[in-house]
Amino acid sequence: MSALTREMTMAEDAELRTRFAELMGRHGAGLRRVARAYAARTDETEDLLQEIALGVWRALPSFRGDCTERTFVFRVAHNRGLTFVERRKHLATEALDPEEPGVGSPEETLGDARRREGLWRGIRAMPPGARAVLTLALEGLSHAEIGEVLGLTANNVGVRLSRARAELRDWLTDQRRST
Repeated sequence: MSALTREMTMAEDAELRTRFAELMGRHGAGLRRVARAYAARTDETEDLLQEIALGVWRALPSFRGDCTERTFVFRVAHNRGLTFVERRKHLATEALDPEEPGVGSPEETLGDARRREGLWRGIRAMPPGARAVLTLALEGLSHAEIGEVLGLTANNVGVRLSRARAELRDWLTDQRRST
């Protein structure tokens, strides 16, 4: 390998590392929430987040810009989430650690944590397609962006999102009635 080729490869590697770091910096929090929608326990969420990061790293050199970088990373996250669920058919529904400490009274903090926990359980109880549409919408992706990630039309995303919200609302209502 010539010195020039080595320098070009090193520059490309540095550029790739920089792009990856920027993507993870911009979208890391959203990717963590997507991972949390597919994994019940904190340790599983961390494992899935690492799988997502590895998937983004491996796919980044072939990213051609056919979609936005945001759509690209969430597509990788969604695909890794589906693979994760497939490998772990038995999703645990045990309590999750709250992400943020409460600022109110202990009773308010406990109530907030329980509501957040119930919401995550409800999302994980949904079929994968509904879970994906809802999770990506919660991340602020537009219907068109969600459609790019999932291979759907924007109109179809709107219909599926409406159904997913209703399904989640019904699930949460049923849970409140049973407690």
